[in-house]
Amino acid sequence: MTQKPSAPTLASATLAQVYIQQDHLEQARRMLARVLQADPLHGHALALSARLQARSRARLYAGYRPGRGLALRWHDAPDLPDLHLIATIFRPVPEISATTVYVTSTPCRTPGGEHGFVIPGDAGGPATASLCLARWDGARLQPVAVHEPLSW
Repeated sequence: MTQKPSAPTLASATLAQVYIQQDHLEQARRMLARVLQADPLHGHALALSARLQARSRARLYAGYRPGRGLALRWHDAPDLPDLHLIATIFRPVPEISATTVYVTSTPCRTPGGEHGFVIPGDAGGPATASLCLARWDGARLQPVAVHEPLSW
C-alpha cells in the first residue's frame, strides 16, 4: 500500500495576521518563521514579526464577584520593577446623567499571580471595568496585557 504524499501546508503572512487577530500568537510566530525561511525579505512577514516581538506573552484574566469586587489573575508577565495591575471602573449615575470613574492600581511583583480589587460602595451593576497590566515609562503608560472590557 502506498501512501499518498501529504498536501503542502500553506505558509503565508496573511494567515499569520489572522492568527494574531485571533490571539493565536505561537501559531503566528511559527507561520512567520516558515514564510521568512522561504523569503527572508518578505515585507509583510517582517512587519508582522516586528509587531509580535513588541507584543508581550503576558496574559490577564478577570472576573466580577458580586459584593467582593474584581478577581484578577495573570501569567508570563515580564520582570519589570514598575509593572502594575490597573483597574478602571465606570458606573452610570442616571439621576444626574453622569458616570463615575474609579481608578486603582497595585504593583505586580511576580510573573504570575492573583489579586482582588475591592470596589468602593459595590452594590452590583451596572458597571464596566477596563483592566490592564502596564508600566509607566516616565512619559506614558505602556500596556503589557489588556483584558477585554468587563461588564456586570
